[in-house]
Amino acid sequence: MGFPPQGVGAKIEKESKLVPLATIIGALAGILIIIVAAHASFPVYLYYTAVISLLVAVFSLLIHGFLAHPISDFIKKKKGIRKHNDLARKYFDEFAHFTERFSEFLDQTKKDNIPDALKKLWNNEAFRCVSFLSTGDFYNLFECYKERLKRFDRTKEDFSLLVNEFDTILDMYNEHCVCKPVREIRAIGREKADEDTKDNYKKQKGGYELFLRDYWAFGKKLNKEFGEGIFRGNFELPEEL
Repeated sequence: MGFPPQGVGAKIEKESKLVPLATIIGALAGILIIIVAAHASFPVYLYYTAVISLLVAVFSLLIHGFLAHPISDFIKKKKGIRKHNDLARKYFDEFAHFTERFSEFLDQTKKDNIPDALKKLWNNEAFRCVSFLSTGDFYNLFECYKERLKRFDRTKEDFSLLVNEFDTILDMYNEHCVCKPVREIRAIGREKADEDTKDNYKKQKGGYELFLRDYWAFGKKLNKEFGEGIFRGNFELPEEL
């Protein structure tokens, strides 16, 4: 069973609420017509009081019927924006902490990362054709991104942009510095890799996967709180070597 087109449900609900309102307005208008038609039968004071009261009631109902829903939607939208901005400010520091954890994988002064472990296979003639992409290019890109973090304007829109930019950098790193080289090594023959490289890779893989899983859990929690998919669902995990 298919769902109705977007907005149709809200339109039907709005129209269903207007039906009894229109009935009341019609009844009041009918009474007003009767009073006007029989004005000679009413005292002047009572006549004008009744006519003015009925006119005020009709116009009040008309204003309520046509403006109450837009005003309610406007207030609800404003509350939603304020709530999302509060969430963005609340979780920004925690998000920034994940970016700092990621920057450790790009630190070229450290050797405890997957790309560095894999590059030791370069000395093996069998793996000379593997795409060992340097993390230096990502390091420079990420330094620019860290400057961008400093300009966070404390809104949900900017928070979403920062998350999207980080997810893009992380996805590029994950694919070109981790997963793709491993796939190529496995295609050539993982048995050709030396045991020291395999052991080192396994160790670095554990730390990297822990970061990815922590970040997934964080993103899943925030997607639920924001009520929309700001964070990516997941990233590809590297295979065994």
